[in-house]
Amino acid sequence: MYNVPSMKRILPVFLLFGATVFAQSGEESFLKGQYAQAGAAFERLPEPEKTAPILNRLGISYHLLGRSKDAELAYGRAIKADSDLAAPRNNLGALLYSQRKFSDADSEFRRAADRNSDNTILSENLHLSRYARDNARDARESADRVAVTRPLLLEIFQNGGGDFLAVASLIPPAAQVDSAQHAIRADVFVARKLFDDAIIEYKRSIAIDKYNASVINRLGVAYHNLRKLRDAEQQYREVLRLRPNHLDAMNNLAVVDYLREDFEGALARYKKALKLQPMSATILRNMGACLFSLNRWDEGMQAYQQALDINPALLDPQPGGVGASIQMSQRNTAQLNFYLAKIFALRGQTDVAISYLFKAAESGFDDPKMIRDEQAFKPFASDERFGRVLQTVAAAAAKRS
Repeated sequence: MYNVPSMKRILPVFLLFGATVFAQSGEESFLKGQYAQAGAAFERLPEPEKTAPILNRLGISYHLLGRSKDAELAYGRAIKADSDLAAPRNNLGALLYSQRKFSDADSEFRRAADRNSDNTILSENLHLSRYARDNARDARESADRVAVTRPLLLEIFQNGGGDFLAVASLIPPAAQVDSAQHAIRADVFVARKLFDDAIIEYKRSIAIDKYNASVINRLGVAYHNLRKLRDAEQQYREVLRLRPNHLDAMNNLAVVDYLREDFEGALARYKKALKLQPMSATILRNMGACLFSLNRWDEGMQAYQQALDINPALLDPQPGGVGASIQMSQRNTAQLNFYLAKIFALRGQTDVAISYLFKAAESGFDDPKMIRDEQAFKPFASDERFGRVLQTVAAAAAKRS
């Protein structure tokens, strides 16, 4: 005769063991490309065990088996399970794209990008869906040709915390190649600081393919390096029209505001960008510079400290003109260098801290008491270099008096 209370205690263990087996079996089958087996294993999981990532993989399994309705339902369940996850929204967009519902696909890719703004797969899917949406007739004809030999998908990518499907391009292949070649040549010119030549090549690329937000942003950076801020701003705004949460363009537009001394406007853009990417060292650094320009020194220090925690080499000299995200040139003021010295002192980087104190003295800092009273500099009291800084600052204070 069974011991009923014992069975009640044992049953959850059996269920947990079974769920683990089904989850492991589903994952192994999925990674092997055995999507029918993967889907069956995922579906046998108890409902509480069907997390958003598992439901996303269930959707991909059905998607690649051609079971579109089941895939759509699985993606919907994944979105409901975790509305902040970008992957199932991206993959629902890919499903709609394969059904030639290009406007709906573009909307889903946009929603996904709101949740994962710097995902490279999403960026390209947005690029291709925008072309297909605006050129629906040509895109459908191209889709019919492409689908004869392969589906409208490339492959599955692990990117940004999930499985993302990449869609196939429906832009005419020759046009895509020509556009890419012009962009590559432009990038080479930028690396050589030949910005006028780079602009010509970027414009040629965009004339062929006007939906590539990355290329348009890089055109803006080329203008930016020539101090043609109005032209740069025009390009950054076009990027944000195509992709409202494009981080590089948001940052670069804020730098334009900063250079025009609209510090409050720049700060608002940085705060918005940080909501999308809280761990962006460049945005935190630029926000720190902006706060310093507003004399909000303690807040600026906090932003710089966060940025340096993410990227300790952030303040090292940067190659000019390279990159899609502008790093602002520091305003070489006495107060700025004092606070940068304090930041590095608190980080235990004595040599760097003292070098910024020298810069502060050289740029006119004339308050020796402020330096002597700063707790972060107390460990430097016996350092000969620190003594020389104090002498220089004291001399500047005496001269001012």
